[in-house]
Amino acid sequence: MSRRLPATRPPAPRVIHYVDQATAAELAYPMNPAQLAARQRQQQASYRRWKTRQQAIAARDRKVRRFWLGFGAVIGLAALAALVTAGWLLWTAVGLGVLAIPLLAAAVTALAVGGHRCITVVQHWH
Repeated sequence: MSRRLPATRPPAPRVIHYVDQATAAELAYPMNPAQLAARQRQQQASYRRWKTRQQAIAARDRKVRRFWLGFGAVIGLAALAALVTAGWLLWTAVGLGVLAIPLLAAAVTALAVGGHRCITVVQHWH
């Protein structure tokens, strides 16, 4: 006969309720219409300030993104011009001729791929 252990059940979930003091105070002392209107005005003013801040942040982000995109384009164009110039010099001045193409390809690959040390780890759990 096999010796089976009795079936174990996971513990029953326990609900823990934390009372929010702000809502309890609001429920205990309902606001009159004047207080409610004042609170709504305060919340609307708060929302307008938040909305203005968000618009300012979005405008700044657009400005910074436009600058860095332009800067990246200039740097990319300069790197491409440097590679073309290096290839032309290898082709003409040094006289490597056909060997310049693989060297240029290696340089482009080294610039494009080099420096990335990200390793993705996939772990399988049972």
